[in-house]
This record gives sequence, C-alpha cells and structure tokens, in this order.
Amino acid sequence: MADSPSLQPRSLGKVAVPTPGTPVRVTSDTTIRAHRIRFAVAIGETGRVFLGVAGLNKASGAGVLKEFWPTGAGGGVADELVIESAAGDLRLSDYYVDANTAGEGLIIAYWIWVPSFNS
Repeated sequence: MADSPSLQPRSLGKVAVPTPGTPVRVTSDTTIRAHRIRFAVAIGETGRVFLGVAGLNKASGAGVLKEFWPTGAGGGVADELVIESAAGDLRLSDYYVDANTAGEGLIIAYWIWVPSFNS
C-alpha cells in the first residue's frame, strides 16, 4: 500500500506578531484547506500569545479561541491546540494571532489529504 492516500504535513513555520495588539492573519492564502491544524507556542518565548478569528481583541477577549501560555526562557512543554475536520474544510486564513510581546507568535502546522494516483 505504498501508494495509498494519506495525510501529509505542511508547515507555515512561526507566525510572529510585529506589533502587539495588532492581530496577524495566519495566511492570506484563502485556498489552503486542511484536515488538521496544530498551533503551538515557540519554546523559550516569554509572553502570552492569542489565537482567534476575525475581530480578535486580546484585551476584551472578543474573537479569542485560545490564550497560550509561554514556556519561558527555561523551556518546557509547549502549550498547543489541535483542531480537526474529517471533511478537510478548515481554512487557515480564518485564523489570527496576537501576542503580548513583539516578535513572538505561534508555530503552525497543518495536514492535507493527498490522494493516491495509482489506486
């Protein structure tokens, strides 16, 4: 079954927030659809990071889906959130990141279904 369809990982790398209080869209590419998305803090960062949808306002909590806690300079286990859809209809462009510290953000990976062309 070497040619069987499977979920293939992709990564956006770290999506950083240049100016705290100004949410950054995860991607402007509205065509990316995923079955699974993983959002995780970068090890060693010191400020809280927020994941949300359009209208994200970390101060009021509007549009916030999750508040991530930092690992700090000593490292540790990274806080993460994984969302999944069996239909593969998660749009990465629907999500935004904000942070309390400039330059910090989230590492974002996603999985897409890759069909087999030999079956």
